[in-house]
Amino acid sequence: MPDKQIITLILPDLGSNKDLGTTLNSLKSIMDKVEVLACGLPEEDRRFPDIKYIQQATPGNLAFLINTALPFVNSDYCTVVQPGTEISPDLPDILIEAVSGSEEYNYLYGDYLQKDQSGSTEMINANPCPEDITEREDWGPLEIYRTSALRDMGGCDETIRFRIDYDLHLKLTADKPVLHIKHPLCTMPFQQPQAEPGSETLFFPGRGKLGGFSYLFMSPEEEKETEAIFYRFLEQRGAYLNASSGSVFPITPKQSPRVSVVIPVHNRANFLPLAIGSVQGGSFDDFEIIIVDNASQDDTLTVAKALAEKDRRITVISLEDNVIAKALNRGVEQAKGKYIAQLDSDDEYTADTLSSMVKQLDEHSDWALAISYYELMNESGQTLDEFGIIKHAEYNRNNILRVDGAGAVRVWRKAAIVEFGGFNEDDFGHYGEDYDLVLKVSEKYEVGRVYEVLYRYRRHPGNSDVLRSHTMKIQNKTLARQRALKRRQFINQGK
Repeated sequence: MPDKQIITLILPDLGSNKDLGTTLNSLKSIMDKVEVLACGLPEEDRRFPDIKYIQQATPGNLAFLINTALPFVNSDYCTVVQPGTEISPDLPDILIEAVSGSEEYNYLYGDYLQKDQSGSTEMINANPCPEDITEREDWGPLEIYRTSALRDMGGCDETIRFRIDYDLHLKLTADKPVLHIKHPLCTMPFQQPQAEPGSETLFFPGRGKLGGFSYLFMSPEEEKETEAIFYRFLEQRGAYLNASSGSVFPITPKQSPRVSVVIPVHNRANFLPLAIGSVQGGSFDDFEIIIVDNASQDDTLTVAKALAEKDRRITVISLEDNVIAKALNRGVEQAKGKYIAQLDSDDEYTADTLSSMVKQLDEHSDWALAISYYELMNESGQTLDEFGIIKHAEYNRNNILRVDGAGAVRVWRKAAIVEFGGFNEDDFGHYGEDYDLVLKVSEKYEVGRVYEVLYRYRRHPGNSDVLRSHTMKIQNKTLARQRALKRRQFINQGK
């Protein structure tokens, strides 16, 4: 056996003897290439040869486990292995090849196989964006840490109860690249799905229990801890913003229409009249509606033109391609209103949406846009009360870099959209265009919060969030965040 193996596998005192046996049996062919540390197992369970047993002083969380094992680790890398996980026999060789002649990676992760109920396996590709700075994506079961980096930082912070993995990820990647090993490193046993039936149609389909919006359902304690971890990361990177620049928009004479409601639409002939009707039936009537048809293949354009014939406040623009950012920009260019109100073609306003948002923007000259609360409804328009009111209360100009959204409805000052060059068609043409623009404007102006339910978000099987590629979505969001980090560093350096 060599004096030093490439990786140490840390086994916690969890699961059954059967689970532990499953993991150890998978290691038989490579026991001379890996080091195994078993923590906290009682004497009677120490039946496996070639393993170092460490008595864990008291039960603890993941941070405590890693700190307990760290003094005994005698390899370049280490990872925590949940009992029941079958380690790939190729793991040592894969790891050696991955780090050979490369930069000094402090954090590595890889793909894995997932067993289904029948015992068959499916390849699961881990997070396609190594530069992701959120806590919600799938980094695979084996998050691999450079041992020397863990020791240099003094081990884990044992005050962190919930997300030491996230804290380690951000700390270890602050000045080092992340390596995604595109090879299955292990096989995971079958697990019952965590998500509630149908939840995949209710939320952005990320990898958390409730998808990309899972942070909305964290306990207050976990959300507070996760935010604190992220804020420390921003401060370390020089990207934490204490306040806006104090910039305000000049007061201008009132103009009519006050608001331009921009509705991009693609194949929504059935929902478009409902969206339009929700604007027309509201308490505010000094508006125009600009419908931008994105190359619909159903009767959407015909329906839109018929609606325009009945209401002179409606204008229809027809585009030959389906690019959401382009549609928004064409609508903004056409708009006569001081304010631009976004409305997705399958969603609806409440009766007070425009009146409340206009009042707030009129009263706050430092707001680039206003964002309200929203509620969810099903395909038939029935409110999904079980999900409650979506407030995005975790929003602030720093936390928006971590979370996926700020809420709805979004009503912008047209001047703010123009100032920042509109929605980025080149890089965020099909997704993330409004998120990118919110990040930009929040670095100079305030993003106002309106504490009312002013938007109804329809969830249905044909919803765009469900149909879009997960890889494209996380790539776009990650690109927007990485660019925002650089801008914020520049802003702080200029102060």
